This record gives sequence, structure tokens and C-alpha cells, in this order.
Amino acid sequence: MCLDDLTHSRRDFLKLSAVLSAAGALPLLSSLQARAASEPDAPVRIGYLPITDATPLLVAHNNGLFDAEGIKAERPVLLRSWAQVIEAFISGQVNVIHLLSPMTVWARYGSKVPAKVVAWNHVGGSGLTVAPGITDVKQLGGKSVAIPFWYSIHNVVVQQLFRDNGLTPVARAAGSAIAANEVNLIVLPPSDMPPALASQRIDGYIVAEPFNALAENLKVGRVQRFTGDVWRNHACCVVFMHEHDLTNRPDWSQKVVNAIVKAQVWTRDNREEAVKLLSKDGPNRYT
Repeated sequence: MCLDDLTHSRRDFLKLSAVLSAAGALPLLSSLQARAASEPDAPVRIGYLPITDATPLLVAHNNGLFDAEGIKAERPVLLRSWAQVIEAFISGQVNVIHLLSPMTVWARYGSKVPAKVVAWNHVGGSGLTVAPGITDVKQLGGKSVAIPFWYSIHNVVVQQLFRDNGLTPVARAAGSAIAANEVNLIVLPPSDMPPALASQRIDGYIVAEPFNALAENLKVGRVQRFTGDVWRNHACCVVFMHEHDLTNRPDWSQKVVNAIVKAQVWTRDNREEAVKLLSKDGPNRYT
């Protein structure tokens, strides 16, 4: 994926929109049914993006918590876009994923994907990062800010923040005029956000870690607000599982959730160790 590629982001959104339509989901759901019938005792197969939202799933795998529950787990599958995550999930290639909370509503009620939220991965955990010269949210008037996806809690929170500061969020094509009281929202993959901020193609972005800290470390931006300051304890990414597993394998499903909850507790109590196992220097190089 080319960094700072706005065209890629639009293609990804269009692909995901197609997948999460009734017609687009139908062939994938047929694949899911075939896989479920041929492999009723499938192991835990995690699909994830390399962001901190996936931490409980990755910690559960790294620390052998699925094994401790008596169930098998394959190595988590790293995917590069939300479209890839949801496509792999609906088709049955993976059976446990983390997903932006509004996306689960879209999947469940928009395209009738038979799946349910079984846990929150984390609350808060994201931030609004802005260009170094910006010191007040109101200064984003007339500028562009990136969000990771339209169906993201980040979009919900940042629009609330803008309105609270007298700004109107809009979605305009590149090069369009933006009024002084408007903020143009564009969709970018998280990994593209720091380069876009550094090259001044955007003036800020809202996303989960590690990309807010990365901007400060590279001295291309600064954290203006944490999302938990705007909406305390909001759900960000959640754990999504197939309904057929929850119905037909309730004991297995409970053990999956048990392992994830234990991973959440361990992460809260062992933050430095969690950082190391998620980093590029960790044994599994998850992120």
C-alpha cells in the first residue's frame, strides 16, 4: 500500500461498502456456511489490523490463554484494511476479529451478517493529533482532518468535538472550497496518517495508538485531545464472532471469551510487557 494514497482509501471504502451490502455479502455467507459444515470443530482463527485495538486478541494468543482454556488457536492473520478484515470474517477464513463498533451495527443490520459482539476490546484509547502549529480545536476551521473510517467511533467523537467548538464537519472532494467554520473529513488508513500530516496534506487526524504517539515522536504533530475526554469510556473496537459458533459451540465460544477477558486483565496489569510483545521486537512481531 502506498502511504498517503487517498485514492486507495476511497477504493477501500467502496470495496467495504460492496461487501457489506446484502448482494455483496451473499456469496461470502455461502462460503461461511460451507466452511462451518466441513469443519465444525475449527480452531480459533483471529483476523486483525496491526493497531493496539487488537491487543486482547494478540495477548491471548501470545500468552497461550486459548490453550489454557483447552481450545486450539492458529497464529493470528494480519490484514491491512477493514475491508480485508470483514471479507475474511464473513467468508469464514477467520472466526474472531476486532472491528470498529459502528461497523458491527452496519454488518449486522445492514447486510444481515449473522454475528454478534461478545466483548469490548478497549474503551477510549484514541486521540486527535494535529499539526504542530495548532493549539486549539477551533483552529481546524477551514482545514482537513482524517478519520480511519466513516463507520468508526472516531468519526462520531470528532464530529461531536467539532460541533462543540462551533465547527461544521463536511465531506468535500480534494481541492474543494472549505468555509472557515467547516472541517473537511477524509478517510485514511491509520498508517497513512502520519505521512499525510508531515506532508501537510491534512491538518490533523483522529485514530488509535500507536499513530498519535508516532506523530509526536517524529515531531510532525501533537496530541490535542484524547477521545475519552470527549466521550468517557466509549467503546472503540469490539470482538465480533459468528452466530453459528455461539449457537452450535457455546462451550467453545465461552472459552474464547474467557481467554480474551483474561488477556484484557493481564494487559491492564502488565502494560510494559504487553508493549514489548506487540512491538516489532516481540517474538511474534504482531504489529
